[in-house]
Amino acid sequence: MINWNGALTALSTVVTPDAPRPLVPYADAFTPSELGVIPEADLPPGLPAWMRSDEPWAARQGANPKEKRATIAVQIPESQRPF
Repeated sequence: MINWNGALTALSTVVTPDAPRPLVPYADAFTPSELGVIPEADLPPGLPAWMRSDEPWAARQGANPKEKRATIAVQIPESQRPF
């Protein structure tokens, strides 16, 4: 979010809002209320329900940023497994 806040600060010097208002930067992390379930209609048909859940199911892996960008491990959450 640091990058977003830097961009917002830079934009605030050249973008004029309709009404004067203070620039409010993003927080350091998402709040639980911002991490809702993605509606089924917003995803491809046939996508498993666990991919829409709020349980973590994918993680980047690697020893450095380049490897992490290229490697994603997917694991079905235990509560969503059919067995």
